[in-house]
Amino acid sequence: MSINDTLLFHFVVSYFATAAFGIVFYAPPRTLPFSALTGACGYSAYYFISKNYADTDILACVVGGIVIAFMSEMFSHIQKTPVTAYEMPAIMPLVPGIGLYRTMISFLEKNSAEGLNHLFETIMSAGSIAIGLILTEAAAQIYFREKYRKKRNRHHDE
Repeated sequence: MSINDTLLFHFVVSYFATAAFGIVFYAPPRTLPFSALTGACGYSAYYFISKNYADTDILACVVGGIVIAFMSEMFSHIQKTPVTAYEMPAIMPLVPGIGLYRTMISFLEKNSAEGLNHLFETIMSAGSIAIGLILTEAAAQIYFREKYRKKRNRHHDE
């Protein structure tokens, strides 16, 4: 087993990659360590699932998206900042850029069947990340709406 195969290696590399994307996207400086942690945890979850449990990247992408959305919601409520300050940089390690690259190369080499296969895999990966984000954010909105409704009713009753 080489160092490139370890979960710790992927965690550290994705932490710094997410921090770099946060800087490029002008994320608020106080959110950078938390968005980097979010990206590292999301990518580590993706990597762990894809290496140990999934035949395809779809399940791993959904789990990675769920981890990123959950942590982004948590940090946004703790720090009173928008969720996107954490999600935008954190999602970058999961983006299927290699799939887009392989799609383009296949089409440039006039290998349409292979290009369509890569394109389909890339769309499925991106869609599964989006599904993980959407499911978690919808659950968080329901949870916080109910939490604030109960809090408002308790103050209203007094």
